[in-house]
Amino acid sequence: MDRQTQKIILEPLHEGHRPFVISLASDERVTRYIGDGSVWDDQMIGERIQLALSELPLATIGATRWFVAIAAGHPAGLVVATRKPEGVELGYWVSPGYWGQGIAGAMVNTALGLIPELFQVRRLIARVDPANVASAKLLSRRGFTGRASTDGLDHYELKLASA
Repeated sequence: MDRQTQKIILEPLHEGHRPFVISLASDERVTRYIGDGSVWDDQMIGERIQLALSELPLATIGATRWFVAIAAGHPAGLVVATRKPEGVELGYWVSPGYWGQGIAGAMVNTALGLIPELFQVRRLIARVDPANVASAKLLSRRGFTGRASTDGLDHYELKLASA
């Protein structure tokens, strides 16, 4: 059972969260398992935040919604949901100051109660770097199953019961 010492809320991303997102995206400890493992440059950060704030219609492939996890009144992590052809991809980053406190588990638990209804889907997917054992375990504990490995990433899915 994951430790969950703090309760969180997921707050939709807004412009005021930009400094927090920049702090995560420019921290090599956070980005180690994201994309090519490099920190994001200013241009990439700006483009990603702009896309997140653009609020494309949720049925559109590529539509994304970002949420900042708030713990005890402070930003602690980021949850990203993106419409893909095969389902909605769930991703999450935790600020290093909150590592080991159960924040990632709390973020995913909260996202599982929010994302399927928001996007009107019954299939969530996640891609995990095989070296990120903690993330793979976290997803497995929540019912995600491994499906394939491509492009150096393990692919997981969660099929939810119909409402």
